[in-house]
Amino acid sequence: MERRLLILDTNALFHRSRNALMRGAGELTTSWGQPVTGSYGVLNSLFSILEKNHYDSILPVFDAGGNWRKREDKEYKANRGPADLSFKADFDLLLKELLFYLGFNPVGLEGYEADDVIASVAKASVAFSKVEILTCDRDLLSCVTPRVSVILFNSAKKVELVDPEGVEQIYGVKPELVPTLKAIAGDPSDNIAGLKGIGNKTAAKIINECEPHDGMTVADLVCLHPKVRDNAGTFLANLRLTTIKDDIDVKWFANTAPTEEVVRAILEQYEFGSFLKEARFKKILKALKVS
Repeated sequence: MERRLLILDTNALFHRSRNALMRGAGELTTSWGQPVTGSYGVLNSLFSILEKNHYDSILPVFDAGGNWRKREDKEYKANRGPADLSFKADFDLLLKELLFYLGFNPVGLEGYEADDVIASVAKASVAFSKVEILTCDRDLLSCVTPRVSVILFNSAKKVELVDPEGVEQIYGVKPELVPTLKAIAGDPSDNIAGLKGIGNKTAAKIINECEPHDGMTVADLVCLHPKVRDNAGTFLANLRLTTIKDDIDVKWFANTAPTEEVVRAILEQYEFGSFLKEARFKKILKALKVS
């Protein structure tokens, strides 16, 4: 019997949802001033996925701070400004109240990024025959295997399920080589500068010319490639940053179905009226497996 796990990339979805709603409608707040823009967006995205798909367990994952990559390279994600108080209040509400009362148990590990935790859970959760990662972040495409897929979420109406073949269509390399490609071409979203004059297409061509042999890995051969060897040190430093750790020991707990009374109370408290309309509310209760 197939068992399915959904892992939620909470930070990425929160950022994307909040930014999109802020551009379209401005900050959403309750009548007493509690910011709920990102929280509403994440819940709307999550509910829309759960209304269409069955999962045996759902695990939200978040960044717990102390990112080891930032300690190693001060330029890593230095292009991102500090979060404002409104952002923090909104995100804390999502993690500490909304997801909890809806039956979820968010997990994060200080020192690691959410990507590292997600990759480790996906790899270790062998009791699940299918694992799907809900995210807006293409970095997680490196986690894709025949058992692990990525749901690239742009909006409730634009969702793409990416398998190994899909990763190759996007980047031109196998999933496990996505970090190598980003180490060569760079990753502007994480403020990682690639090798001068090399973009994703050229990086993919270089990688595909480096077939492992005689104990040499793809990374070894990339270092020796004519277009890389003068900057092999930069490539290797970048590769350490772009490679997602998948061997962290992560303790997590499965979600449990809440009661209808709790779901209604938490949605009423934060004035999510669109979720409380009868037809939508019934779908949400079913998605949350409320009996």
